[in-house]
Amino acid sequence: MAQQTEYHLTACPTNTTGLSVDCSCDHEQRHYLKLATISFVIFIGEFLGGCFSSSMALVSDSFHVLMDGTENMISVIVSRLARKGADEKKIRGIGAKISAILLFFIAISIVYEGYHRLFSPQKVEGYMIFVAFIGLLGNLWQRKIHQNALHEHRNVTHFWQDMHLLSDIATSVVVVIGGGIMLASEGHYWIDGVLSMGIGALIMIFT
Repeated sequence: MAQQTEYHLTACPTNTTGLSVDCSCDHEQRHYLKLATISFVIFIGEFLGGCFSSSMALVSDSFHVLMDGTENMISVIVSRLARKGADEKKIRGIGAKISAILLFFIAISIVYEGYHRLFSPQKVEGYMIFVAFIGLLGNLWQRKIHQNALHEHRNVTHFWQDMHLLSDIATSVVVVIGGGIMLASEGHYWIDGVLSMGIGALIMIFT
């Protein structure tokens, strides 16, 4: 027999019975956990790819994706604790502040390094384009998964996560194009610094 649930996420308004068996929050948790897992895999791939190819733009993009993964994990934690009676708004606020502080300092470092790369460019290996393209495919896959979320979970959190995924896709496209220009020009590596500064600034705005 299903147990009575005293607390329930406002993100799941269809549960009118109060029974855990009728709660779709487990589906929401799995949804954001899947998005977070993909984000962390993309982050590792792009970070390592950026380090080995000497592309600061790719490293910057990896941290942009990491921000997505962090937000998704916060959503999972909030969902689980809220069902146990915790204050959803308070938990989300604490998690958001912690991730924001960390990412803000990361963004400052990215802009700083990008500024130096602008005046002291380093050679970027061409295979960074392949890594960036794989990251782009991962972002597109994430958005496709996100668009398949249950109707009752298409709330404010879902909307802003969708906007952030669109920004990830746009950033990845820019990095791929920038990499193509660097490869074709064989020397315009200052573009890597410009892209790094732009992505770092974008992370600050989202933070």
